Amino acid sequence: MKQRTHVLAGVAAGIGVFLIEIWPVALVWWAGASGSVGDFSELRLFGVSLIYSAVVAAGSGFIMMRALRWADHTPGVGRFDPWGAYAIAIGVYNLALTAVPAIMYGLLLIDENKALRDRELLVYGIWFSGNLTAIAIALLAGRALLGQSPLRADY
Repeated sequence: MKQRTHVLAGVAAGIGVFLIEIWPVALVWWAGASGSVGDFSELRLFGVSLIYSAVVAAGSGFIMMRALRWADHTPGVGRFDPWGAYAIAIGVYNLALTAVPAIMYGLLLIDENKALRDRELLVYGIWFSGNLTAIAIALLAGRALLGQSPLRADY
């Protein structure tokens, strides 16, 4: 493939990840704006989640470009193998992210008489570490399909 094709594929992969990443946030924002889930006057993580989604999308687009270049130069690896790794990584990422709120709710319910504001740092820590862990697990799943890491190659 040509370099331009790799860039377009990377952009498409990044847009896909951004849309998958942002739709729950957009639904919560929309529900909060309509008043159907209460008052969101203290919703402070919306901007952070937009930035996080953009960074994850850009990273996945870069990884897809590298994986496609690597697949072009590696015998025994098909053209569409990086897209298979992409699909597996997204599935594993979403599954791992499902565990983050479950862990968070479990820890918050231990002492439910405490105000949520008192445990704000705990919520941020679980969200941040859970998302980083989900990214690591997704990258390992995609790498397992490809057999090697295309990020280590000099393409």
